[in-house]
Amino acid sequence: MGSMIYLAVGRLEIEWGKNRGFNDHSALFQAESDVANVPYYYVGDEEEDDAVFEDDIRYKPIVEFKEGLSKPLSQVIERLNLLGHTYAQGEREFAYLAGLNVFDSTRFTFEHLRDALGNVDVNTISADYGEGGEDFGKFFRRELSPRLGLDAHLKADPVEHRAVSEAMENLSAYTVMHLLARNSRAAELPVQWAFNDIEQGGYGGRELFVRPLDPESRFLIVTEGSSDAAILRHAWKILRPHVADFFDFVDMEEGYPFSGTGNVYRFVQGLISISVQNNVLVLFDNDAEGVANYERCRGLKVLPNMRILKLPDLPAFRSFQTIGPNGELKADINGRGAAIECYLNLDTKARVRWTSYNSKADTY
Repeated sequence: MGSMIYLAVGRLEIEWGKNRGFNDHSALFQAESDVANVPYYYVGDEEEDDAVFEDDIRYKPIVEFKEGLSKPLSQVIERLNLLGHTYAQGEREFAYLAGLNVFDSTRFTFEHLRDALGNVDVNTISADYGEGGEDFGKFFRRELSPRLGLDAHLKADPVEHRAVSEAMENLSAYTVMHLLARNSRAAELPVQWAFNDIEQGGYGGRELFVRPLDPESRFLIVTEGSSDAAILRHAWKILRPHVADFFDFVDMEEGYPFSGTGNVYRFVQGLISISVQNNVLVLFDNDAEGVANYERCRGLKVLPNMRILKLPDLPAFRSFQTIGPNGELKADINGRGAAIECYLNLDTKARVRWTSYNSKADTY
């Protein structure tokens, strides 16, 4: 029979594979930190009570807990967005399947599917439906089709109804997750990848499933100095630890080689000249020199996988305490003196000291 592997949201299996035929979902998880005991469902002996159907025979489900990967759906969605599978991508996929399966997407729309999944109680799904689980195709026919009124709406057109059902069987797991994430009863359900049977069957080692992100899925953040990189790295770990592994910084332990805005500008020129393949974010301070070089970089023919950013203007910076030749005065430091440290939780004694004049920006 071989070994099975399942990707599930709660009890709803949204994708499965067998032996060596399966998709790699390791990027949804953070390697060892997301390893957990997850449920594996098997068909047991024939049973008359508390059982599930397969044709006219009842089978009692067997549940075993073994090693797998698990992460809350709300956190997985943020990882999906960084991987490029956004909600908008799901809409395009739906339109493609409508054309491929030749059904009228004006009679059954993406919004119909979104609203149905947004209201269904995923927690009530049976643990097993005879074939080893409740996959999305069966779930759609049994739960969503009646809710959407498709049975009545397309009763006179069984060919159209079949085309819709077949299209939904091929809807990607990532689009299904985006739709389920809009359901308040599903947003915190665990996304679980049950890989242990494949591993034990000899079809793939543990390192195939529990591993770091591939380099092409990561982002390189280039800043003006090592302190900027250190602050951002720490902020990711505090505010978004579930996606912190997507972001890399130049190794500061060996000496940060791109300090200073002028050098960052030349570094960006170099990345463009070699057509760098990594996703790159270049971030400048919101001070005079940073803004000047931010504008210089924006004038370059930037690659599609690069973004040039600067720290944002803030209303609080329009009247910020400063120290200069004329003593202590409140001034607008947006675009003039707002380094990354100004965006931290500062006390009332914080001051910006004017130290130099930037001829490019014509400001201190």
